[in-house]
Amino acid sequence: MKKASAKFSLLSLLFICLLASCSTTKYASSKNKETTISSLKFLDEYVMPLNQKFENTIVGGLSGVDYDKKSNQYYLISDDPSQFSPARVYNAKIKIQDNKIDTVQITGVIFLKQENGKEYPKYGTDKTLKPDGESARYNPKTNQIIWSSEGERLFKNGDSIIVQPALTFVSPTGNFIDTIPLPKGFHFTKGENGPRKNALFEGVTFADNFKTLYASLEEPLYQDGKAASFGFRGALTRILKFDIASKKNIAQYAYNLGELPVQPTVDNDWNVNGISEILAINSHTLLVMERAWAKGHDDHTFIKLYLVDLNGAQNEIDNPSFLQNPPKPLNKKLLFDFDSLNMHIDNFEGITFGRDLPNGHKTLIFCVDNNFSKNQTQQFFLFEIEP
Repeated sequence: MKKASAKFSLLSLLFICLLASCSTTKYASSKNKETTISSLKFLDEYVMPLNQKFENTIVGGLSGVDYDKKSNQYYLISDDPSQFSPARVYNAKIKIQDNKIDTVQITGVIFLKQENGKEYPKYGTDKTLKPDGESARYNPKTNQIIWSSEGERLFKNGDSIIVQPALTFVSPTGNFIDTIPLPKGFHFTKGENGPRKNALFEGVTFADNFKTLYASLEEPLYQDGKAASFGFRGALTRILKFDIASKKNIAQYAYNLGELPVQPTVDNDWNVNGISEILAINSHTLLVMERAWAKGHDDHTFIKLYLVDLNGAQNEIDNPSFLQNPPKPLNKKLLFDFDSLNMHIDNFEGITFGRDLPNGHKTLIFCVDNNFSKNQTQQFFLFEIEP
């Protein structure tokens, strides 16, 4: 009787362990399920009043948006180089109700600090400084914000101004923490080598549970060839991969930009098609936003979203020149063309995941950099993600 009881107890224990194992496996599988996007469904547009005031600052030039799910708080970076108000990131609440954006409410402002602890001085008072914020992402693991600056490369009337681009970590109050060292070939120079003016780190995104940072160049480095233009679809820019722990650049990928979709009426530095933002969808997929504009089509910006697969991507970190050593570009697939909306499309520069919808689907929120211009519209778009 004792032996039978012991045998029964052992079988019961094995059965319980098996159930626990299945449950754990199921939970782990559910927890680690990758985010996927098969298509996007446009839900709503919200227009913020032009140049509204908040705590003695002008709200505008919103070049990047990010969302912290835990605090239900958004971060909006302005690309104001301390011209209208000191360089800054805004805290915001975006209320979604009935699958529409009910309100976008600015709730706080974070003034970005230099390493010396001071805010950036008024634009033009110090030629060695120009904060040009283009993207900002919050890392809840470290409670830090990383923001990208395009710096300055300006030659005018015999004067030259070089302010190097930067990827900078700050605290939630804007205090300087650290920077990521620029890789070789990514410093501004006075010659045609390095990055072009206003064509650097336009987009950044965390991936791999905040262990990895990707940063995208808007346009090609000089050594990588020509910029995109009407009739030319061979422009190659770069997306960089950084290890957060070591802050080292561990990979660089070639990205093939589309051509400028329309013929400009006048040659202009702003005739451009480039990457305006990126967002990691999962551990191996990026959402890449290409933004194009051409003189003569001033009231319209051309926005296209692509899914880019990093699996099998060729690491070009040791390739100093795409002109001399043609690379294998990343595979990209068109996900959404904003022109299909048949409505006004302004200068979209920011993308983030927003709050999930009641049906469990994820959302994407986009924001516009209106350049503080009365001729532009401070739009926010809401999309539903079809998995």
